[in-house]
Amino acid sequence: MKDASIVDVLIENIKTDQELLEQTEVQIEKAKDEKREVVARLKDYRKDVSVLLKYADDERRKQIEELGFDFSETENGLNPVASLVLDTIVKAKDNQLTNAELYDAYSKTVKNENERLSYTEFNIKCRSLFNTQRLLRKKGKDPKSSKDDVISLNGRVEPSSK
Repeated sequence: MKDASIVDVLIENIKTDQELLEQTEVQIEKAKDEKREVVARLKDYRKDVSVLLKYADDERRKQIEELGFDFSETENGLNPVASLVLDTIVKAKDNQLTNAELYDAYSKTVKNENERLSYTEFNIKCRSLFNTQRLLRKKGKDPKSSKDDVISLNGRVEPSSK
């Protein structure tokens, strides 16, 4: 009879641990769901930082950096075409040009004509500048063409100390 009681204890331990395992799995799933929500919010904050960073002073930039946000990605993570366009606008009179003027400036930098992007491809490469609100677009006279749209810098440029 002693053998049966040892087996009974074993069976009872197995049942108890299976119930504990089920409860633990429920807690783990709940924690995973909560983690997903927090991660999604942090991703949204990263997008907010990329758009609002230009309004932050040095102290706030430092605070954001201490929170683990990397500005090298945000500020310099542009594709080469968008980077060139941003530099061109910054150097332009009143920080604005027409879209056609921007494309011409880009075209002059491409030495091999086979590597030059079409006007449409060029605009696609520049889209991130508008999505992050670094540049603004004011529609030109022709609603069907973007060539005479006025592209301008969002914000102001500090005068260089040369």
